[in-house]
Amino acid sequence: MATILRAIQGRLLVIGTGAGLFALLAVLVVAMTRDVGEERLGSVDPGIERVRAFTLPNFDGEMVAIADYAEGPVFVYFWASWCAPCASEAPLIERLWAEYEPRGYTFIGINILDSESGARRFIEQHGLTFPMLIDGDGDVYFDFGVNGVPEAYFLRPGLEVTHKYIGELREQDFRDMLEDIRPVS
Repeated sequence: MATILRAIQGRLLVIGTGAGLFALLAVLVVAMTRDVGEERLGSVDPGIERVRAFTLPNFDGEMVAIADYAEGPVFVYFWASWCAPCASEAPLIERLWAEYEPRGYTFIGINILDSESGARRFIEQHGLTFPMLIDGDGDVYFDFGVNGVPEAYFLRPGLEVTHKYIGELREQDFRDMLEDIRPVS
């Protein structure tokens, strides 16, 4: 009887191990077909054509609606205080904000996956002056299809998405995409 039980246990172990390996293989195949883990940096397909209306609080608790900026070009930037590339590109974004704001552009930073205190320190440390919003529930970054930070979206008037940029922005790419969303007079 003991020999039969050990034989059954052995077969169950083989079947269980085989089923586990099959499940792991299935997950890997699905991940590969969806490009999970593939790090694509730079300009990529935005995956959305137009931004859905949203309202988020800023760091003063006031609600800000993206629709208020729909008539002009908008740069939407998803970031977090713990993100090293976000810290590296912060001076560039602030410098270009000062240059492009007088031309009718809006820059909006959206803090995600972060503590409010860490985000506040980051804003102060880098002297960021463009509007900063908090997506505490993650609804907005989910709607955009954000996979990580930093990610930037460039919107033409009417909130039409023209570009998505993953990773640290390079100045020339940044300028080119800002010029591409410039309203045509």
